[in-house]
This record gives sequence, C-alpha cells and structure tokens, in this order.
Amino acid sequence: MAVTKRSDVINTYILEEAIQAEFAGAVALYGSPAVVQNNSLPANNVNGGKMKGGETIQVPYFNNLGELDEIATDGDSLTPVALTMSDETATIRHFGKAVELTTWSQIKGLYADPYKECARQLVMAAKRKWDEVLIATAGASLPADNIHDVWNAVTPVLLNWDVMVDAKLKFGDEQSSIVMLSVHSKVYGDIMKLKDTTGRPLLVDANDGSLPKFMGIPVKVSDRNAVVPAAGGTPAKYKSRIYKAGALALWLNGQPSVKEDEDILKDTDLVAIHTYFVAHRYKRTPGATRPGVVEIVTN
Repeated sequence: MAVTKRSDVINTYILEEAIQAEFAGAVALYGSPAVVQNNSLPANNVNGGKMKGGETIQVPYFNNLGELDEIATDGDSLTPVALTMSDETATIRHFGKAVELTTWSQIKGLYADPYKECARQLVMAAKRKWDEVLIATAGASLPADNIHDVWNAVTPVLLNWDVMVDAKLKFGDEQSSIVMLSVHSKVYGDIMKLKDTTGRPLLVDANDGSLPKFMGIPVKVSDRNAVVPAAGGTPAKYKSRIYKAGALALWLNGQPSVKEDEDILKDTDLVAIHTYFVAHRYKRTPGATRPGVVEIVTN
C-alpha cells in the first residue's frame, strides 16, 4: 500500500494558491510605468531544456519606422518599409527562499494561517528583490551622456531646480514621457527644503495620496538608490534617477515554482519558492533614440 506524505495532502496546493494570489498585480520599481512588466518568461530554452539562472536570453522590441516620406511629385509612390524587431540580450536571474514549518505552526494555523503568512512574506521578498535588481540594472553601464554629475568634494552641490533642468536636458527633445524621479531619503530632504521667492515649497504634495511632484515629475523615495559612502574626508555621493516610460523591462516566470517536502527526522515541512526573471534596461525607449534613464550625482 502506498504511503502518502502528510505534506502532499495539506500543503502544496494551499501554498501555491496563496502565493499566486499574492503575485497577481505585482508591480516593480515601486509601481512606476518606467517598467514594462511581462509575466511570460518561457520555462524552457530553444533546445527544450529548463531555463536556468545565468543563461542569456533575447529581449525583443520594435524598431522605429522613421520619419514620413515626402511625395515630391503627384503620382509618385511611397517606398514601403518593414516593421522590424531587434533583440537585446539579458541574463536570467534565479532567486529563491526555503522555509521550515513545524508541526506546532500547523496546529496554530487553526487560529492564524501559517501558509498564508508564509506566502505573504515570500511574495514581499520577491518584490523587493525585483526592485533591487531593476534599480541596479537601471544604472549599470549607463552611457556617459545619460549621467549628470555635479558632485563636488569641496563645495557641496545638492539636487535643486537648476540641476534638475540640466539633467532633464540629457534627454534632449525627448522629454515627453518622463514618469518618475527616484531619490534617496537624504536627497528627498534636500528638495523638500527648496522654496520659491515667496517661501512656497518647490516640492508639491497634493495631500490626496498621489506622489509629490518636483518640476511636475512624480517623486519616489527609496534608500535603495545608490550611495557612495563618505570615506577619508571625502563626502558621500547620492545617485538619483529620472525615468521615462518603458525604460526598463521586467520579464517574469508568471507562476513561481513552489516545492515542498517533509523532514521526517524533525517532523517539519520544508517549503521553497523559486523565481526566475530578467531585468533589462532598453538601449532606447519607444519612439526615442536614447536610453530612458538619466542619473544625477549630487552631494
């Protein structure tokens, strides 16, 4: 007679269902439209094998059709052009977490569901990891033309109105789809103190639950923004970033892998979650010629 493990009966389906319910509607990079999220990362590579962390994958996007052609002489024909796609490469990342649930925690589940709490914490950890990798990806090998560095070792330069203007101009005439300014909490404090000649704050807080705005741009605060700590008398560097819509891609395996087994020696259940994803910064945003990220380096 086959013996069915307790964990197979009561845990896996419940936990998978709870985790996938938590994942529904998940957003990355603090919910900004700067990130295009897609949950259809394939589980297998072109050879049919299982995708693994560290593998290179192609991230496709549409090429620009170019400008309109002039019809110089009545009766002349247009020359058709093809709508083509380009592929940029990115690396699959694999993260996971294993959790041990004791029999006592299962008993306490009569009063508070340990599987639901486990799912909640695992999903929150996954969101934080996606954001962490996206933020690192946004600034990795960013072209020099997309960096506005005003940091000064002697005379501190803080983020202010003029610095922001110069940073926006790094996009040239392609500023129409700027959606977010992300700053460290220290930098947020700096711009909170900025006022016009009549004493009104330049950082506008609508007090309606929406994000505050600086120069009309929604501002998000995160201490995950890169900081080069002070050392040897040299002041710290703070890196803020301006994002355009669709600057980044987050390609997820929509249904995270949940695995479970029973440790018969401890009388506990082991649960593990695995998430595979690609975080990528596009070389240019839709309809533009430049990357959709500008980094501002200040004191």
